[in-house]
Amino acid sequence: MTSPARHSIPLRWSVVAIVLAAMLALPSLSGGATSPSSGTSASGGLKAFYDPAEGGTPLDLFGVRFGQTASTDLTLIIRTAKPWDTSLISPATHTSLCMLLRSDVQANPAGRLCIYPNSSTQSKLALRYTVLDQTGKQLGIRDLEPVVTRPTDTTVKVSFQPSLLRLKPGLYHWKVRSQFIDNKTCFPPNGCEDDLPNTGEDDLRITIATDPAARQRCFGAASRDVRVACRNPKLAHEVVPTPDVAVITPNLPCNPLRYNGLVQPCEFGVPAEDAKDTVALIGDSHAAHWRSALEVVSQRLDWRGLSVTRSGCPFTKATTNLQPASRRTQCARWNSEVPVWLKANPQIHTVFVVAHYDASIVVPKGHRQFPAKVAGYENAWRTLPSSVRRIIVIRDTPNSRTSTLGCISTALAKHEVPGQKCAVPRRDALARDPAVAAAAQMHSARIKTIDMTSFFCNSKDCFPVIGGALVYKDVSHLTDVFASSLGPYLLRKIRGLNAGG
Repeated sequence: MTSPARHSIPLRWSVVAIVLAAMLALPSLSGGATSPSSGTSASGGLKAFYDPAEGGTPLDLFGVRFGQTASTDLTLIIRTAKPWDTSLISPATHTSLCMLLRSDVQANPAGRLCIYPNSSTQSKLALRYTVLDQTGKQLGIRDLEPVVTRPTDTTVKVSFQPSLLRLKPGLYHWKVRSQFIDNKTCFPPNGCEDDLPNTGEDDLRITIATDPAARQRCFGAASRDVRVACRNPKLAHEVVPTPDVAVITPNLPCNPLRYNGLVQPCEFGVPAEDAKDTVALIGDSHAAHWRSALEVVSQRLDWRGLSVTRSGCPFTKATTNLQPASRRTQCARWNSEVPVWLKANPQIHTVFVVAHYDASIVVPKGHRQFPAKVAGYENAWRTLPSSVRRIIVIRDTPNSRTSTLGCISTALAKHEVPGQKCAVPRRDALARDPAVAAAAQMHSARIKTIDMTSFFCNSKDCFPVIGGALVYKDVSHLTDVFASSLGPYLLRKIRGLNAGG
């Protein structure tokens, strides 16, 4: 409804509503499905709301669709009652089309996603995200890259990954608001506002995978649970996400915190005020891809997680063989700063460390890589402050091959079973992990290890598709979908460590 002059809707709108819903559900935008005024999930997972044209302002909202599609993208479609020119949108005059968004644990919107004018784009529009604190104060503005299109002169549409707004999986609440100021009938500071939904907000649950296959029995790691046998033949020819989607999908979103030199922590899990404990995930990019699994664990155990990772840079006192030399220098500096940061954060009692077992280090001539790596990890762990009571080493994951994703796409096209067709012999995919060797060699009650290999491999092969979930997005990094499916089983392993002291 448009404010400040709210209008009551006479009974005749009950008939007109059906027509309006059909008009909003343009086949090119929503698959042609209609939706009632209360809002329902339409084709593609988009929930639709509409509002009879009131003629109040040029930006009078006629309909909105918003939701997560099978590709995991969020898609927002806004349609107004009348055509409007892009020049009408003006941040300076607060004439706007925006979506207000908050997580389930927040009382007020934490962000405002707005359409704004940009003459360099084809539609003359772009996307901007304003971060808000819980008093409504503006914390920062980011101009975003996703393309805003105008399918019609009354419609705007944009799709983007949840990670673009750093949205973790979970429950969110949203509403779309148009605002118009003309100093005649719609006066500053708020002018005339129109909201959809009309009252309150609507709910949206963001998930890592929305494909119907991902909701089936035995999906992902569940199909390799040795305690509870689970087989679902329907998943044999499923691959979620597809290889093309996987290669462009980032890791689980993580909320950045204040930098400390080269240590750039970010936050996942539950909010600090609700957390029963705080843990840290430390290491290179192979640590970062475990964040999806640890998010599941953290939600179950009420942990606040802090991710401190650096690509190509494991937590070690060995010298990493990075190029150019500046990367090597920065990695050494990062490694020296991590213990200092942990000492300044004594609330962190558990540290998870992960490192790519194949990462090369600099060793003197005549020395071997493996024992030098072992010594590097041992020496690094000894620098951790006493406030870190437990170091949990997660064994590194197997590798696939450079040809694996192509093999999977070919297998799908030929209606073959990709997990079997593109499996890699275990002897080629899995090598000794020097971090695990270091943990065993130190004989410390403070240091524990977790090995999840059985969820990737049997005694013969390691599989790139497991229970319909694509395991890898490149040669060695896990997809968020599969990593998330590992969460309940990582939780089981952690609880096993707790039970064992």
